[in-house]
Amino acid sequence: MRKPEAALGHFEKNFDSYVERLKTITRIPSVSAEGFPREEVARCAEAVAAELRAAGLENVRTIVYEGSHPYAYGEWLHAPGAPTILLYGHHDVQPPGRPEVWESPAFEPTVRADGRLYARGIADDKAGVMMHVAAADSFLRAEKRLPLNVKVIIEGEEEVGSGHLEDFLRANREMLAADYLVLTDTANFEEGIPAITFQLRGMVAVDVEVAGLRGRVHSGSWGGPVPDPIMALCRILDRLVDEDGVPCDPDIRAGIRETPDAARARLQALPFDEADFMRQAGLLPGVRIAGEKKYSVYERMWTRPSLTVVAMEASLMKDATNQIVDSARARVTVRIVPDQDPEAVRDALVAALHRDPPWGVQVRAKPLHTGLWWTTEPSGPAFDAAMRALRAGYEQEPALIGCGGSIPFVKPFQDIFGGIPCLLLGVEDPTCQAHGENESLSLRDWRKAIRSAIYLYAELAELR
Repeated sequence: MRKPEAALGHFEKNFDSYVERLKTITRIPSVSAEGFPREEVARCAEAVAAELRAAGLENVRTIVYEGSHPYAYGEWLHAPGAPTILLYGHHDVQPPGRPEVWESPAFEPTVRADGRLYARGIADDKAGVMMHVAAADSFLRAEKRLPLNVKVIIEGEEEVGSGHLEDFLRANREMLAADYLVLTDTANFEEGIPAITFQLRGMVAVDVEVAGLRGRVHSGSWGGPVPDPIMALCRILDRLVDEDGVPCDPDIRAGIRETPDAARARLQALPFDEADFMRQAGLLPGVRIAGEKKYSVYERMWTRPSLTVVAMEASLMKDATNQIVDSARARVTVRIVPDQDPEAVRDALVAALHRDPPWGVQVRAKPLHTGLWWTTEPSGPAFDAAMRALRAGYEQEPALIGCGGSIPFVKPFQDIFGGIPCLLLGVEDPTCQAHGENESLSLRDWRKAIRSAIYLYAELAELR
């Protein structure tokens, strides 16, 4: 590989300016969730397009597809005979959460004493987007060209399920056609240790409501013979998992593929420090690690199904009175793994929620959405090139890891573009608090990630 000395040199001289450009787009509150201003997401798409244009990409524009939040697109296609890479990221972000928990304003990027940059969306995924802006800009300013052809698509609704993305990809298949996909929305193994993700869990979500009364009644006058809908809901939810917190309904567990020996050996070889894991997860003293005991913690997170209650409501503590409430609600999610069928798991979860309701309460389970798992064998020339690039950029041996989260469109990306290799990279780390308050980015790692991207372009350019 020709070492991209000029591009690397330009980047190092201008790193601080790239940090400022990252801060600029992070100040835009591009929350794509319902109830937040759509115009802010559109403003962010325009800002990202401006960054692509400033980096020297061509045919830059924003695209709204059938009512979607806008995409930003750009390309540079002047490397005849060289491969084409499609770079994906997203510019929308999660809601900021609780202002009182943030130690600095959510949309005012702030560097703290630990050397991390704090803001909503900074790690998920605006630093991933700007990583490629910085890499392309460094090549085009230092060398006046990129070593390969580049297309960039930056989505505006990833945080709300990418509802339009698959149709958008099919409708724009020719425009987006590429030899390799580089998706920058996953995490590193640890701060300072880069990673390629080769497996994602899918997800099923269902809302359930338990009702037992036409209205609330006094708990002293009626308590005892009148069932408590909140307690009924708790009993229903409790029987979904066993004493280890593992989904126990056989239909919800149907189809699980045992991880191949080679992949399992890779995961078991990863270093694991239980105390460090508990600290990173924020477990309180005395809280034990849950899950299937015969599997390692990484296997439990990345290759085994899990069930979580992500929301529960009935009445607010501040409004509580001595009443039995009329109904209670919860949102239940299941993270699914190969080869589970999302629709089958959804139907099984709905059936389990309706089964044998305590005290005859009325149960209504409403399916929300499903997302498919994805897995690949991380071998071959593209993965070898990515490993070399990460090794050079971070000066550390990269890890091959799974991800417990879900990116449902990775498989459609791969299928629509003929099974091209998908390289899942990212700038998150276990302490970045993506989706939580005080989300942050390690600036030390972001510098290394941009260096790795520069190396990656050079490495993939040689796969002719």
